[in-house]
Amino acid sequence: MKLIIFLIIIFIFLSIYDYYQKSYYITNKNFLDNNFIEKVNHIINKENDWLYTTNIGNDKIKHNNDINSRKQESIKKLNNGQFSYSKYEYKNDAPILKEIKDYLNSPIILKKVSSLTGKKITKTTDIFISKFEPGDFLSTHNDVNLGRYAFMIYLNNKWNRRCGGDLNLITGHGIHIPIQPEYNKLVLMDIKSEERPHYINMIKCDNRYAITGWFN
Repeated sequence: MKLIIFLIIIFIFLSIYDYYQKSYYITNKNFLDNNFIEKVNHIINKENDWLYTTNIGNDKIKHNNDINSRKQESIKKLNNGQFSYSKYEYKNDAPILKEIKDYLNSPIILKKVSSLTGKKITKTTDIFISKFEPGDFLSTHNDVNLGRYAFMIYLNNKWNRRCGGDLNLITGHGIHIPIQPEYNKLVLMDIKSEERPHYINMIKCDNRYAITGWFN
């Protein structure tokens, strides 16, 4: 009898914790059309239109010069508790990026995101494709004045969790909620109602690909 009561308590606790976690984000699996996500992956893995991207404050620095020294400077800022990141972003003028923007701003997708969020979504405010190589990371920060919902769509067909790269949300109680990269999964975070501090832990192996942006 005691064992049954114990199992019931554990079940209730896990259910409450799961609800608590999901109150901080929304997910939708198989978000993009299969043919479209395959096309995106084919292009970004075939073409070499990546720019190494770091930051000074909130300003992006995108070019392929002095990569090693810039990466070390980013890690130094990370260790000093400053906002910093090390990653690659696809060129802004690449045709595939325009196709993604058109796709995500189509009436069908905007209606779908509106249904998921319960809010009327009318457009994206910014979109980029990221690649995190081993040693790359994104430190803790809040997305401010960028849109209503931050989003991420994972592109890796298979991801080994031992490689790191989780998106981690920090709750108001200081709990870190990890979200593992999962192929074609959409993650939405309401960044307008309250602060949603988050970070991506350092990549240990393989390359992590995602489409990131904001819906408004």
